[in-house]
Amino acid sequence: METSSQRIFDFVFWQKLHPSWVLIIFAVGIIGSCIVVPILHIQFFSSCLWLFLAIALLVLAIIIGRKWVLILALTAGFLTVSFRAAPDFIAQDYLSRLIGQTVTITGKITKDPSMSEDGRINLDLVDFKIEHDEIAGHIFVQISGVSDTSAEIQRSDIITLHGKVSEGFGIYCAAIYRPEIIEVAHPEPGDIFLKFRNDFATKIKNYIPMPEAGLGIGYLLGQKSGVDQGIQDALRTVGLTHIIVASGAHLGTLVGFSRKIFGKLSRFASLLMAFLMMLMFLGITGLSASMLRASIITGSSLILWYCGRKIHPLRLIILVAAVTLICNPFYLSDMSWLLSFASFTGIMVITPVLIKYFYGKKKPGILGNNLLSSIAATIMCTPILLYFFGQVSIIGVLANVLILPTISFVMSLVFLTGLFAYFLPFGAMVFGKLALVLLDYQISVANFFAENKAFLVNIDAENLWVFCLYIPIVLLLLRKFKKVSRLCLQ
Repeated sequence: METSSQRIFDFVFWQKLHPSWVLIIFAVGIIGSCIVVPILHIQFFSSCLWLFLAIALLVLAIIIGRKWVLILALTAGFLTVSFRAAPDFIAQDYLSRLIGQTVTITGKITKDPSMSEDGRINLDLVDFKIEHDEIAGHIFVQISGVSDTSAEIQRSDIITLHGKVSEGFGIYCAAIYRPEIIEVAHPEPGDIFLKFRNDFATKIKNYIPMPEAGLGIGYLLGQKSGVDQGIQDALRTVGLTHIIVASGAHLGTLVGFSRKIFGKLSRFASLLMAFLMMLMFLGITGLSASMLRASIITGSSLILWYCGRKIHPLRLIILVAAVTLICNPFYLSDMSWLLSFASFTGIMVITPVLIKYFYGKKKPGILGNNLLSSIAATIMCTPILLYFFGQVSIIGVLANVLILPTISFVMSLVFLTGLFAYFLPFGAMVFGKLALVLLDYQISVANFFAENKAFLVNIDAENLWVFCLYIPIVLLLLRKFKKVSRLCLQ
């Protein structure tokens, strides 16, 4: 007779495991390690040998295909994150010795400069040089005031600064506030996508006045820096910050348009053009944390659609999260990354639960689907907004329902305004007027809900207890996906 210990032994060491589960556990190991590794702050894994070992362990786990190899997959995830984070730890330690000192630093601006509430310009420098030392990592720079020099600063420029080094935060190894700008170099031929975007934005502004034009350009081109600060504050209060950040919604609209137009030719033509349009959009917006997530998910979805395969949304979210964290293990502290994944998780995972609860086996209409999707995204994003800002509107979901359905129309009208501006000014004027009506409507809705202070929830920012709001959500998902868990253990 087979004993219980024998059954456990057979279950762990002999039962087959599908390779997809090895990849999932490897991804879980990466996500978990991004919490542990920054705390440990270990530089020991900087050698490429550790990366080769991680790859070897992952391949070995897939080949063996038994349940005990999940330990190898978790180890591979830990080694991958440790190797990836080691250069950042080296940069942090190097810069920590310079805190309080005034240095001359040269680096490349990776993102569009953004404007803070007090009128200062925020920059993200990468792969910078201090004196003769080249360092890999990100450094935050905040320039006070707007001068002729600072007004010319844009993405992909090489900037040289002279200022005092301060302690870093989030993904940044260090920060420099109010430095002296020594030189701003514009490499040639430069960022051709950026030049096209700036020219296109200028055409739009000729037919749509500010601040409405800034909001429309933010939707279409992901250029958040041009959005009026008051509008940004109103959108943040009602939980709509994500709509002016280039993300999956923008790519979804673009890819959907491509598939409708080129899908009439063939599936391959539709796939090819969708990828080309996605790459062009990435070049225009830049590869931010939210766009990295959106591009990977969109690209994966296109390939799966072309091959006629499907993947469970929760698996897709875990795998994509792991890929983005390999690119930067410190994204877990980045608000745009967190909001991007939270809203996507809400739409893909929470929305089906709500639809089943309210509609059963019936399909909801467009209004019902938009409402439930907005509720799901709001539920997932609220703890993050409370943590970073300490404020959120409890009726913000209504603003989502009233604004989100009009976003695609506004994007289309703003695009047509810029397009017709090149060859048919009258057409640009007509589309610009129509876009202005919708943009005014959206701004009015956002301001109305933001100004109703009675519905605002205010707490202290950076309060970790707000993440306890996810506990009932996690319990709900565990209950929903218990069948999946049982399959894993069979």
